Amino acid sequence: MEYLGENLLHGIACSMEKFTSSESELAKYIIGNPDEISQLSINQIAKKIHISPATITRFCQKISFSGFNEFKHELKRYIDLRNKPAASSDIKEIDYFSNLYQNHLEIIETTFRNMTYFDIQQAITLLTKAERVHVYGIGNSGIAAQEFKWKFFRIGIQVESITDPHQAVMDAALSSDRSLVIGISVSGKTKEIIDAVKISKRQGASVLAISSDKTSELSRLADLSLLVTSKNSMHMSQNISPTLPLFLLFDLLYTELVAKDYINRVQIRDKTLRALKNI
Repeated sequence: MEYLGENLLHGIACSMEKFTSSESELAKYIIGNPDEISQLSINQIAKKIHISPATITRFCQKISFSGFNEFKHELKRYIDLRNKPAASSDIKEIDYFSNLYQNHLEIIETTFRNMTYFDIQQAITLLTKAERVHVYGIGNSGIAAQEFKWKFFRIGIQVESITDPHQAVMDAALSSDRSLVIGISVSGKTKEIIDAVKISKRQGASVLAISSDKTSELSRLADLSLLVTSKNSMHMSQNISPTLPLFLLFDLLYTELVAKDYINRVQIRDKTLRALKNI
């Protein structure tokens, strides 16, 4: 577990039972003197409390930090948050919200930078030519597959989302040269998705891959591969929804599809919305 901001000292206090006696002494000193600790080096702290630098490193690792430097950075963040006025009107002034904001901007910028209009046009051609679209995804990619279904079904695309691996291979076996199979795997390595895609290709279906790696096996199998941003290298990436880059891509495809056939798509969308209101 990673403790952020105002939860840091509380997290240390809650972890006391797993510390050795030397680590407990360090923990108590940190809780009582966070400002002082944030200004000291690991050797200065070791000398002050009469423990070894190795003990400090082990302590930091026990509370899920890679080492003292990462812990010290988080401690300084805690102090900054504590010293800020409680009623700040702009959450971007808070350090970790600012980092999260920058990460979201990075996802948007990278997606728009890596995606070409030609790629989007090709994807729209595949979507509109297919009699039926089959979207495969597992886990978080399965959530994205379901979102894709509801988003595009509302504007007249005959689409089904499959999130169970056994159902995916059966569905793939029943696909044809009039089908479009969309395989979603951010890593591009999800075996169950790759297996289903291979079956669908043998049936003659067109394949659109959505992943973060154009050299992945899934991308190599596809007629067209669209890249999404991988968030693994981002600071605080664990705080970003794994579906966010996928949803951004879906919005690009949706916008282009509607723009190319605006009157028809809007009429279909309005018809589905009216049907929902009558329930």
